[in-house]
Amino acid sequence: MDLFAFIRWDDGRYFCGEGPFVSRAEPPEDGTPAFYRNNFELSDPEPWKIPAKYFETGDPGSILAQNGSTPLPEIAWSGLGDTDVRGVFDEILRLIDSGELKKSVPVLAERGILHRGEPMALVKAILAAPDALAGYGFVESGSGMIGASPEQLFSVNTETGILETMALAGTAPRHEADSFLDDPKEIREHELVADYLEELLSPLGDVRRGKRTVLDLGSIVHFLTRLEVHLSESDCDLNQLVKSLHPTPALGACPRGDGALQQLVDYRRRLSVPEEFGAPFGAVYEGKFTALVAIRNVSWDGRDVYLPSGVGLVEGSRFDREWRELALKRNSVKSLLGI
Repeated sequence: MDLFAFIRWDDGRYFCGEGPFVSRAEPPEDGTPAFYRNNFELSDPEPWKIPAKYFETGDPGSILAQNGSTPLPEIAWSGLGDTDVRGVFDEILRLIDSGELKKSVPVLAERGILHRGEPMALVKAILAAPDALAGYGFVESGSGMIGASPEQLFSVNTETGILETMALAGTAPRHEADSFLDDPKEIREHELVADYLEELLSPLGDVRRGKRTVLDLGSIVHFLTRLEVHLSESDCDLNQLVKSLHPTPALGACPRGDGALQQLVDYRRRLSVPEEFGAPFGAVYEGKFTALVAIRNVSWDGRDVYLPSGVGLVEGSRFDREWRELALKRNSVKSLLGI
């Protein structure tokens, strides 16, 4: 099967679709399930992808051919130099020091070459991911993306009108979890994201903001704050909600002006970041729409493989520390997927 998509749904189920996919500008009005797939700039005019066939499974590896015996990929990674990245970091930190920005999230991608095997076989590793990571991905004609994201852009129950989202920002290695709890830089980064989301959501209805907690992903810990909104309007314009919430300051810029976002896109192009990294990826199914933030993934195009990671820069950020965080995130993906 060379055209498929999947996303983890409730209760450990995976919603899967087989192609060919029909692209539409709006979600189906008749309740037909569909995937939502776009790039970081949200420039696809038809992001809704309706599969020719859809089904549920408890094992996403079952969508592979040959009864799941598709050989795992062997990838030669090229490593990273910090010259281009340091220039981007310095530019962003100058803007923060001048007061033009409060936060920005540069992304870089480690590259690799596929020697043998099939990248789509990485779907077999998704079942071993911690519960806090949601598996997702797509494959199409020699290219694709597979990952397990800790971050939900939002989910909305179209029947109850309840929207749920999260602020996920602030990162440390698991062995530094104790000092992380009182780290002023990480707390500042997280609260900036949580405050922004609460302000952004307040015109939509009654916002309930939970307490800041710690999400333990094994090798990495993050600060997490959950938010819930009872939407005042009964009809949900899913396209507009995506545009309103993407990208949050957890992966974007703050203040979130058009100029700051375009600058972030320019940085991503300079650093050769895949267009769909950090973009919304989701599905509408069973009266619910869920969109993940497409991070912690591997993407490929032919034999070229990419492993991106991003880091939040705020006042007080230091290059050596952020460089370590970028590597920590990439290494966690390599460990999870066995690459």
